[in-house]
Amino acid sequence: MASTSELIANPKERIYAKLGALAITRSIIFLYFSSFLLYVALFLLLRAKSFRLTQTLTLQMWGWLRAFSDLLTPSSFDTATWRSAQAGFHELLFAVIIVLLVGSWLRILWVLKTSNRDLKLLWILLGALGLSIPLLLLPGMFSGDLYLYMFYGRIIAKYGDNPLIVPPNNYPGDFQLYWIYWKWLPSAYGPVWLMLSGALSAFGGDGLWSNIFSYKIAVLILHVLTTVVVWLCARSITPEHAGWAAVFYGWNPLVLHETVGSGHNDVMVALFVSLALLSALRKRWLFAVFFLVAGSMVKLTTIVLLPSLLLVWLMGLESKRERLLALIKGIGVALVSGLILYAPLWAGTALFTNSLNNPAAQRYLNSLWELILMPIMKDYFPPPALDALFDIIRNSIFAVFFFCMLFLTAKKRSLQWSWIWLWFGYCLTLSWIWPWYFLLLIAVIAVYNRDLESSLGIALTLGGFLFWMGWPDPPLPAAPWLYYFRSIILLGPAIAVVAVPRIRSFMITLLGTRQVQ
Repeated sequence: MASTSELIANPKERIYAKLGALAITRSIIFLYFSSFLLYVALFLLLRAKSFRLTQTLTLQMWGWLRAFSDLLTPSSFDTATWRSAQAGFHELLFAVIIVLLVGSWLRILWVLKTSNRDLKLLWILLGALGLSIPLLLLPGMFSGDLYLYMFYGRIIAKYGDNPLIVPPNNYPGDFQLYWIYWKWLPSAYGPVWLMLSGALSAFGGDGLWSNIFSYKIAVLILHVLTTVVVWLCARSITPEHAGWAAVFYGWNPLVLHETVGSGHNDVMVALFVSLALLSALRKRWLFAVFFLVAGSMVKLTTIVLLPSLLLVWLMGLESKRERLLALIKGIGVALVSGLILYAPLWAGTALFTNSLNNPAAQRYLNSLWELILMPIMKDYFPPPALDALFDIIRNSIFAVFFFCMLFLTAKKRSLQWSWIWLWFGYCLTLSWIWPWYFLLLIAVIAVYNRDLESSLGIALTLGGFLFWMGWPDPPLPAAPWLYYFRSIILLGPAIAVVAVPRIRSFMITLLGTRQVQ
């Protein structure tokens, strides 16, 4: 029978527990609305002409939105060019907003981890939708890729042609051609994305804004679906960690900006990679192979993750016969899936040649390799002899790293760990890289939830967002160093986390309680 003191103490403990839970809830709500206001501030700031953004026409389409923006922004935003002294101040404001955004998101993660609080999935998804509102309405984008997606979809929907074969400049009379930089390039994106693009462009019709909005809404839906799959993956490993993982990905500032804000199709790659991971965690290996191939039919480079998947599958089997049969099945499903997914827009070897001839495979941009070659490059092309030499060096380094990773994967037998470090190493050896390449990496990191890898995800988020201070070219007269060292801004924080123990320990402290590795 309980003592009198226990009977008195228990109600007090319950009251303290309720007050503690209320304080945690209030803290999360405060941080969430702080993040929302920071996204509104970002919306207002990116109106500034000095950022040289690709326009989305939101302010032109909606008078109430322009009136709201006019009320809260100075008139100099419309007049100060990138050559003005004010441009440097605008970049400083941008940096402050981004650091605060990442800080608010990180603090929410800290509260969730240290309090062992688990948010319900519904609230996480509603939160992601709320944070997306200012990003849907951004007056400009740092990248013009969305317009290229739209035109490739338009080639299918309006002209009935295949964008894997026919480039945009085959339609010189089309008014949307004005908005595209890469007019001469047939698509290097795979048929899975192109088929969705065709449907979205058909839905958007001839209206420029209706197309922009259709694509952004579609990308937002893909982002929500990916968040759900990340939650399911984490729930299958450690149920109490599922909410934290969903917030890590779903409320991630870089992910939200590059998906909802800029419309990048890498969110579809992240979705398929997450589905492949979920299938693998549930031991449905052939489904995992299919989803990974589907991701490669959005962007071919995703296929680099397939050997690790097959290896982890095979290492879980006991006999050589079982492994041989599994390998045959896996390769067979990969080949058949690829053919089926490619069939609607079949173009022979065009998808592969387009990828090899794409600027991403030929130029040096935003990478550490560009930083080395920058003094002797022209239009991001190094001299032919050095180009060939550096291609050999980069590819050789990645080949050695790739096989070392396979060896370590066979010992560790962790698919998440393998994919995280394999993709990070791949990013470091690329000659051409952009912040949206990190999206699938952040999704897998969210599921894995280990100190080092989570710290890596934070560093990639911060560096990936701050990178935009140094782009586009030519450099700002007020701060030219931002342009010249943009690869350091992009990749430096992540490399520092991996290489410098003190920085790594600091990141782990920001995350909350240290985990046993």
